Amino acid sequence: MIYSDVNISIEIIVKISVVLTSYNSERFIEKSIDSILNQTYTNYELIIVDDCSTDLSWEKICKYKEKYPHIITVRHEYNWGSGIVADAVENYAVGEYIAINHCDDVWEKEKLQKQVEFIEKNPEYVAVFTNAVAIDEYGKIYDSKEGFYHNRFNVSNRTRHEWLNHFFYQGNCLCHPSVLIRKDVYSENNFFHKELRQIPDFVKWIQLCKKYEIYVLPEPLMKFRVRLGNKNSSGLRVDTQIRSTVELYLMLDEYKEITERDEFLKVFPEAKKYCNRQYFSTEYVLGRICTEKNMPVYTRLYGLQLLYKVLSNPEDAEMIKEQYGYTARMFQQDTGEEDIFGILPKRSKQVRSIYYDTGNGYNIEKAFTEQYDLINSDIFEMKCVIEVPRGKNIVALRFDPAEGIMVKVELEDIEINNEYVQFKAINALEIQDREEIFIDLDPIYEINLPQENLSNVNIKVRGKITRLGDEEVSSYIRSIVKKENCVEQKRQRFLLFRRK
Repeated sequence: MIYSDVNISIEIIVKISVVLTSYNSERFIEKSIDSILNQTYTNYELIIVDDCSTDLSWEKICKYKEKYPHIITVRHEYNWGSGIVADAVENYAVGEYIAINHCDDVWEKEKLQKQVEFIEKNPEYVAVFTNAVAIDEYGKIYDSKEGFYHNRFNVSNRTRHEWLNHFFYQGNCLCHPSVLIRKDVYSENNFFHKELRQIPDFVKWIQLCKKYEIYVLPEPLMKFRVRLGNKNSSGLRVDTQIRSTVELYLMLDEYKEITERDEFLKVFPEAKKYCNRQYFSTEYVLGRICTEKNMPVYTRLYGLQLLYKVLSNPEDAEMIKEQYGYTARMFQQDTGEEDIFGILPKRSKQVRSIYYDTGNGYNIEKAFTEQYDLINSDIFEMKCVIEVPRGKNIVALRFDPAEGIMVKVELEDIEINNEYVQFKAINALEIQDREEIFIDLDPIYEINLPQENLSNVNIKVRGKITRLGDEEVSSYIRSIVKKENCVEQKRQRFLLFRRK
């Protein structure tokens, strides 16, 4: 960027290009713009791109342009839906780094300052993210523990190989509007897969970590707004849930590109049993990982496809048989293991768990688990005895009736040391005829302790669990959206009445 006068020409190098995306967020756009303009770090340019909003967003953006002429504003003549950031960076941004914000999110004042300071002192990192706090439509902390975004963007740092492992097993946990990234790296691989809608940023982080190190500042330096009616692009809606599964399946191709044995083992140390120095095949090893127990069905399908391909080569098939004892017959057994396409009544291998806390929180090492098969419903009685080391006491208990599926549960009773105790569903959507409805992949019950300072407990849990069908899940999701929209409509009518 060059500023010129009659006798002098001064070139000022812009350090950061901030891209703010806008679409139909007239209620929030001013707070987002203000949070950028109020940054303690000032060597940046602001590019605001409005994707053909139909509300007053563009009018409000134009008022800022009048007051701050240096702001770059772009208005699309039709709604692009995707490719907005890539276009802005490619055609308008001149900064060394790129920062992204969305029209309903808010930055803390020191966000850019702290990110620039870190990445300048640590050039081995190509991107620095921050932790984020979720807020609701009214700017209050989003404290719904059962919600998708609860504590979603509060993460610890990892090496790039550890990030890749985490992404594979746990999914995305990096908040896109928190990133500060080197422009040249951001533009690699044509920015994003434009054909993806739900997870283009997630795929980008995977691509980054295959080559570079990234870092997350441990401070929550931005506020990520959770919209009513699940209006966030990743919100809980029927279309987003279906589309996400398809895109996650396609995303697995990124891992197939890790073709060096030692590099692969740094990402997947648990894969050592599937590869040695005499023979290494990414398709075989990744296929075996993808088809291990408790993997999502889309991951399992992807793994079977890889194994089919590698076993179709006679030389590879013979080497795999010789080195690992895996044969076409075993592959055939694997293809009949799980009903991926839902041909039969749904059956899943499930786990119910009783977790206990001795003061340091819950973790899998402090849990009693029981495996069972769930087709449609299961009437159960779960018993266990939990003893903790001397000097320790159980301070909290919880019961998880299932993992990774949406269910309705009717708990008859819970006994601790032959005494009936109270319990409460923590993240149930609602109760219908004594059944708690869980539109959550990790249903949780909190169990009241009958007394303090318990060092051992004899627990008995009785009840019934029923898997929710696809139509039921869709119906409940639609009811959530409808209720939240009604709440918002009532609020808007109240505000209108009060103004009058």
